[in-house]
Amino acid sequence: MASEAVRMAHQSRTTLVAFSATTPFSLRLPNASAAAEQKGEAGRTYLTNVGALVNQVLVHNQSQFRIESAPVRIDCLARDSWRSHDFRGQRVAVLLSSHALGENVQIVLFLQAFLEHHRPQELVAFCTGPAHDIYLTNPAIRALPLWIDREELTGYDAVIDLGHLEGVSNIDLWPVDYEANLLADFDLAPSGRYPSESRTYAPHGRAKIGVFPLASSPLRTLPVPATVAVIRALSVEGDVTLCLNRNQRQGVLYAAAIAAEALPEVTVMDGFESIAALIQAIDGFDYGVFADSGPAHLAKLVAVPGVAVYTSAPGDVLQGRFRNLARWAVPFVGPRCRAPCGLAKVRAAPDGRIGCMGSLQTTLAGLPGVPRTADPETVERLMREPVPCVAQLALDPAPLAAFIVADLAARRR
Repeated sequence: MASEAVRMAHQSRTTLVAFSATTPFSLRLPNASAAAEQKGEAGRTYLTNVGALVNQVLVHNQSQFRIESAPVRIDCLARDSWRSHDFRGQRVAVLLSSHALGENVQIVLFLQAFLEHHRPQELVAFCTGPAHDIYLTNPAIRALPLWIDREELTGYDAVIDLGHLEGVSNIDLWPVDYEANLLADFDLAPSGRYPSESRTYAPHGRAKIGVFPLASSPLRTLPVPATVAVIRALSVEGDVTLCLNRNQRQGVLYAAAIAAEALPEVTVMDGFESIAALIQAIDGFDYGVFADSGPAHLAKLVAVPGVAVYTSAPGDVLQGRFRNLARWAVPFVGPRCRAPCGLAKVRAAPDGRIGCMGSLQTTLAGLPGVPRTADPETVERLMREPVPCVAQLALDPAPLAAFIVADLAARRR
């Protein structure tokens, strides 16, 4: 049982929602594998910070579910005690503050180092949400995708809220190397289970090459002309598979644009049933080309060699210690901004226009917020009229294609 001194040390920065149900229930997020299903009992109180569960299930099924209180903060370790606390033999619970794929890849990397150094009796990561399948790659971590039982939580000796990690609140303005920051905060060395270098490039027969051009934001998605140039260059080197996402508006538009091109033979995958299936696909390629996206981070778990392409964000921060992917950054300099500007997403001006400093001819101060809803018309416009750094890549994709071909040739030697 957790000591009162530890449990009452600090309040979490990450807030949760407390809820209960009138009948037994089981739930699973649509993009997670079957192993991510979670079951609950009637009359017990559960804690969650998974927005999809709250907004799509709890508030629309009030005959079965009751939100007991929100926001809820839980007792946790103060950040300044992370380094000094003795976790050996303890039951440790880790509250996740983000469900982004890239950030959770880095958290899994950190947790492996934590396990090796501290050897806790148990390590649970709760509210893993859409990133849950990433945690299934490490059976030493017990992962709870949607909620944790409030009473069960009191049985842990230490609770760590990763929402206290410095820099998280500014991630839309400049990325954070989660693994490096967490390792520093806990005074740990990285785990050798995840080597920073790529595995040997040694395809049997023609190389299997995956191209992943999509990101969650049009700021970081590769423009279609660049992807076309890359596919044409790589089709000489191996069998190319273009990996898209039918559940993204960008993915649908991309598929239509690619279909209109006179491309060499290329296999198009319009999506994956789960993140686990996506990881398996990445692992199955001999070589990959990635936009600045979740799949580029997932490549760290399997050390696949390839190239990551960066527009608005700095690749050195996002890749951290990993060198499995060579970095290529668009060399854009404009009157209002230059790459990398640090933005992870497009932003909104007070008059409602969506874009970046360069596309809207303003300063960062003139773009006070991130759009909170997905606007199909804006996505279509940014695909047709990309922001300046992406537009430059669309106009002149030859240097990127040449870089990738040269990188592939160097890995053969």
